[in-house]
Amino acid sequence: MVPSPLETIPAPLERVTSGVPGLDTILRGGFMRGGIYIFQGAPGAGKTILSNQICFHHVRDDGGCALFVTLLAENHARMIQHLRGLSFFDQDLVADKVTYLSAFREMRDDGLKALTNLIRREVQRRHCSMLVIDGLVSARATAETDLAFKEFIHDLQEIALATDCTTFLTTNLPQQADDASPEHTMVDGLIELNDRTYGWRAESDLQIRKFRGSGFLRGRHAYKITDEGFVAHPRIEALLAHPSQEDQGSVARTSSGVTGLDRMLNGGLPGASTTMIMGPSGAGKTTVSLHFLARSTEAEPGLMFGFYETPTRLMAKVDDICKPLAGTRR
Repeated sequence: MVPSPLETIPAPLERVTSGVPGLDTILRGGFMRGGIYIFQGAPGAGKTILSNQICFHHVRDDGGCALFVTLLAENHARMIQHLRGLSFFDQDLVADKVTYLSAFREMRDDGLKALTNLIRREVQRRHCSMLVIDGLVSARATAETDLAFKEFIHDLQEIALATDCTTFLTTNLPQQADDASPEHTMVDGLIELNDRTYGWRAESDLQIRKFRGSGFLRGRHAYKITDEGFVAHPRIEALLAHPSQEDQGSVARTSSGVTGLDRMLNGGLPGASTTMIMGPSGAGKTTVSLHFLARSTEAEPGLMFGFYETPTRLMAKVDDICKPLAGTRR
């Protein structure tokens, strides 16, 4: 009996969460288990911190085992010194659950085949469920031909699939923005890290260039490296592209909080609308806004973002000019 096409469809891929604040939201749930992904960015963009943070989360929260392979990259002792200041780092997990391995000598002396054999052997021996290869650019420089490098990436894919080991490769940005490296077409995902300068100010952002098996939040998303590690901030217009509740299309009016203004507006502001209050300094823009907030209730709470006055100064103003709000603030 020939099985129907539906019976041959494999089960959905399982997710592996990154544990990086904001990143799993951008990826709509995390990485695919057994997938192979590239983090590319300029030196100092945070590739090594990001991949280490994912490893420690995977070991600590998912009970996995991670192998971190370096290729002519940062010295392991110096890397660990730098990681000690980050809250996700746990010295007790090093060596037993998070293993650091330098494979540059094998790659230099015997080529990519020897490197592949070493990685396969260590992943199987340690029963690793996560693998990081830090410094893929060195492997590409060692490859005698483009075909040899493609075969190396293909071999990594085979290892990931055979062992169900989620794999991350770190590398530099291409010299030209439109350059397409051969490995880009072979891997399951590509995440690009950028550090841009705007005048005197510098901003970091990440962009998902490719992600097989799932949708994701498109566009550039800001990120920072703090004492907690790598923190991503999903782009608001992408994160909130779809409303959390259905629009009722109401034409009801909402009081501005100022009786005379409500009369001028025929009952108040249109519901679910946006209104701009314009005027010079001292004209009363903040005062009108505070009276509007005073109409807030438990069912319809209010929120104010301020860019000039501190909360303490604003609360002092509330006590003087908006008594209804003074009695309800928390």
